[in-house]
Amino acid sequence: MTIEEIVISAFITILSIGLLTISIFSYLKRKNMKLIFVSMVFLIFLSKGLLFTINVFFTEIADLLIYFGILDVIILILLFISTIKR
Repeated sequence: MTIEEIVISAFITILSIGLLTISIFSYLKRKNMKLIFVSMVFLIFLSKGLLFTINVFFTEIADLLIYFGILDVIILILLFISTIKR
């Protein structure tokens, strides 16, 4: 575990929390359904950051690369839905 890994995992987690909060408040203000999908994307980014943090501190846990790939696919699908939704 290097200091770079710790800083990256903390940055991803904190940024995801901030963007999730902003998108939820934006939805509450605008009531735009696209913002629900964007909020879900940031929630998944948050869970991905938490998984990455767990992986950094507990290296004996199995490789989480497959889970990161699955989360990336879900993120891309939700972003696609939010862009085509009227």
